[in-house]
Amino acid sequence: MKFAPKARRAALPIIALLLLPAAMSASAVEHSIEHPGILPKDANCSSCHANKIKGKSVHSAMAMPCTVCHLATTEGDMTTLILSMPKEKICFACHEKSAQSQRHKPTVKALKAQCVDCHDSHSSPRRSLLREQAGPD
Repeated sequence: MKFAPKARRAALPIIALLLLPAAMSASAVEHSIEHPGILPKDANCSSCHANKIKGKSVHSAMAMPCTVCHLATTEGDMTTLILSMPKEKICFACHEKSAQSQRHKPTVKALKAQCVDCHDSHSSPRRSLLREQAGPD
């Protein structure tokens, strides 16, 4: 059964959510961030992190719940946030890898770069979500 491109694009976030548990790995855990306090399941992250939804370019994923890309675990009075899958794979839960690889082939191959080395995953004051200083650390 073939789906129209719009239907496929609309289904990608749902598919990504369904695949999240299978995609979890140790590398995602390595990049955890501690967030003080207890975050309710329906927390509006942008009420405190408004800068994440402002800029010349804002990632379309910012219209979705933060839990599409982040997993929160609360123990006591501390919440830990981790990516829902490894940083080198998370962009391809929604974006087609082959199309992005072709567009970025020389840069990615030469620098062994990941998407987030040059592009901010939330928003940017520059076009195409480009970081102020692009490239791997």
